[in-house]
Amino acid sequence: MKNLNKLMLLGVVLMISTTSLAQEYKFGKVSKEELLEKAYPKDSSANAAVLYEKRKVYFDYNQSFGFRIITEVHKRVKFYNQNGFDYASEQVFLYKIPAAEEKINSIKGITYNLIDGKIIETKLKKEGVFKNEHSENYNQLKFTMPSVKEGSVVEFRYKMESPFVHNIDKIYLQQDIPIKKIDVKVATPEYYNFKKFTTGYLPINLKESKDNGKMNYNVKARYKGAPQTSNTSFYTGGIDYKVNTYTISSSNIPAFKREPYSGNPDNYRSSIVFELEFEKFPNRPLKTYTSSWDAVAKSIFEHPRFGNELKKNGYYRQDVDQLLEGITDPMQKTILIYDFVKKKMVWNNWYSRLTAGGVKKAYKEGVGNVAEINIMLTSMLQYAGISAKPVLVSSTNKTISLFPTLEGFDYVIARVKVGDSIIYLDATDKYGEPNVLPNRVIHGSGRVIAENGTSQLINFRPNHLSRIHSSVLCEIDADGLIKGKQSTNRSSYLAHNFRVRHAAKKQEEQIERVTENYGVATLNEYELKGVNDIGKSISERFEFTVNDEVEVIDGEMFFSPLLFLKNEENIFKSNERKYPIDYGYGYSNSMMVSVKIPEGYEISEIPEGSAFKLPENMGSFVYRSSVMGNSIQVSITETLNTPFIPADYYPVLKQFYNQIIQKESDQVVLKKI
Repeated sequence: MKNLNKLMLLGVVLMISTTSLAQEYKFGKVSKEELLEKAYPKDSSANAAVLYEKRKVYFDYNQSFGFRIITEVHKRVKFYNQNGFDYASEQVFLYKIPAAEEKINSIKGITYNLIDGKIIETKLKKEGVFKNEHSENYNQLKFTMPSVKEGSVVEFRYKMESPFVHNIDKIYLQQDIPIKKIDVKVATPEYYNFKKFTTGYLPINLKESKDNGKMNYNVKARYKGAPQTSNTSFYTGGIDYKVNTYTISSSNIPAFKREPYSGNPDNYRSSIVFELEFEKFPNRPLKTYTSSWDAVAKSIFEHPRFGNELKKNGYYRQDVDQLLEGITDPMQKTILIYDFVKKKMVWNNWYSRLTAGGVKKAYKEGVGNVAEINIMLTSMLQYAGISAKPVLVSSTNKTISLFPTLEGFDYVIARVKVGDSIIYLDATDKYGEPNVLPNRVIHGSGRVIAENGTSQLINFRPNHLSRIHSSVLCEIDADGLIKGKQSTNRSSYLAHNFRVRHAAKKQEEQIERVTENYGVATLNEYELKGVNDIGKSISERFEFTVNDEVEVIDGEMFFSPLLFLKNEENIFKSNERKYPIDYGYGYSNSMMVSVKIPEGYEISEIPEGSAFKLPENMGSFVYRSSVMGNSIQVSITETLNTPFIPADYYPVLKQFYNQIIQKESDQVVLKKI
């Protein structure tokens, strides 16, 4: 019995040891089981998965420089098929200012492949690591792991050093691929007190504890000994302090699903953010960092690369005086200055809330970042006597700030008040017009600011609807071939977005686009008007022939009267959605189709009229049909009144589009007489 108990105890010990080893992710120790895994156990649709991620953030003390933040990252990724190869690349953005910058060192990476039963390693080489300037305040470090194949496992680790002790980078706990296990540890000295914010819909098990830390220092002391002699002594000391430690350990984290109309997905994936509330060192006064939006707004005017730049006007006075000579109407002045800056300046695609080389230099060269161009615009408007203020913007590139901070903004536009009208202008957008802003702005948020420190939150999503109207006049011959004419008219944001995507295309490219989009057999007499008339609608016309819209069976014809204009697939495919639907702007899509039936046929069936709507007047759909002589006429109007819809309404929104698709697929039946 004793031997049996010993054997049972040994079995338990071995089982515990095996389990512990299975859960240990030591760098350089990848198992054959990981390489042989054909699919992620919890999600067979995953193209890749993070097998393990460890992120350790702590403060390190150096006598010469004080505290600095160290971030250590270890990541292991499995690739199930070629569609997951994008995750073999890692990119890190390193913040910088003229006096200091973040740095990365100790980069190591290994790709593992199983070949003939043996694990073959390929190491990441130095020449595979690239660093470039991403923007004025950020460098980008990027590397791609070598020799990645289906079934490969890669792992890498690196260490980042940051002198910016007041800012801990946002830590994402969810990615676009599933995570098997993630461990996060953040350790902060008692001298820095951080508040914590979490985002996303997954539960986050945050544990807090206290540890001990120590600041070591060396002291060099000189003292006089015998006459004309001196001695130097070195002393080593240390100061003990408490460390606040926060840990998160999670397993089997599902992939974050990118859905249509999501804006910046990083606003919704699970994460944790640390905000420095105050700093308290021994024998020093308390220094607070928690701020208000008004204080943030006031501070921007005190920055020499914002407030001072806004006041400069000598470099453009002569040009603006000449431009506005004899003009007294405020609205006319506004449009003239706006168009002048749009034509003169070229945006270098740099996002920034601050100028780089300055407005004067940018004006002379005709090129600038977004702050330089729109601060210049605001300054000119103010010089002309227009009520204009700058607006700080969090573009779609920037995640929403969970607390007041200047770091939450990366863009600037101008706001103008003329009478009772409020106008927003962005001169970086060549196709922009008053109150029609680029998508990078309307999906974000902003704050209009004044020199007295007041600010106001701005939602850029417009209240008016953008409209698209299509009309088709066609006829069917006895073989089911359809010939006809179509015209489409777009206004406001729908016209703006068309210009952004297609204005630079040649006639042949436009014809190819339409042919592919609608699936027409031949297209003739193509005409596009209004593309260069910014602020006006765009009209598009063409003649077409289609041969696959009508099905002819035993003397009967079947077809959808909307032809190639009908929606065939619901873009909302997920069964559930955890974050809002952000269209950016509301729209009205109307269509009118008249189909002349062939001689020798009569109408047997025609789709019935129908109407349905979303709750709270968020949207509606109306379908009408009628017969006039030997022609079938169908009209629809699809309207979305609310550009930002909470996730709670996703099921009814998905059903709304399912109903639209089903109704638009209803068919006409013609019988041969």
